[in-house]
Amino acid sequence: MTITDLFRVIIKIFGIYCFTTLIYRLQPRMTVNFGFDFFEFIISIIHLVLMGLIVFFFLFKTDRLIKLFRLSKGFDSHIIDMKNLNEVGLFKFGIIIIGLLMIVDNIAPFLNYCFLEFKKQVWTNKMDESSRMILNLSIDYNRWFTCGFNIFIGAIFLNNNNRISKFLMKKGKNVG
Repeated sequence: MTITDLFRVIIKIFGIYCFTTLIYRLQPRMTVNFGFDFFEFIISIIHLVLMGLIVFFFLFKTDRLIKLFRLSKGFDSHIIDMKNLNEVGLFKFGIIIIGLLMIVDNIAPFLNYCFLEFKKQVWTNKMDESSRMILNLSIDYNRWFTCGFNIFIGAIFLNNNNRISKFLMKKGKNVG
């Protein structure tokens, strides 16, 4: 496997991930709206087009991205030795990727909710009633807990990838 092949696989996997994220986030935005808001509709269309372009480039113009960002330059060897790659190594790699994606997907909303709660605790006395109500409505405690839990699970996946991969391999051999 060459360096270019490795980057091609990584970019395509990230493109598939972006596509699934786009589908899961776009569908609720388009189906649930409380009245027609033209500005939000335009923002949704712009978001759809931009994410569609990103997914298109990641999935179908991968080689062009590799050349544009010069990803295959600067390596001592252009070939990656795959002799030592086995099932356990692939499971470890997959578990690490899943853990990283869980953390990356949830860290921004989690920190945002932490900031909003901090703001609510500190500035409650200095806010008027309408600002206080808006701040209370913008903190979704269920989503905040879910994001924190996903970050925790992602960290467990990163720290215990050896144990998890061995456990999954042992369970797979017992079943088959």
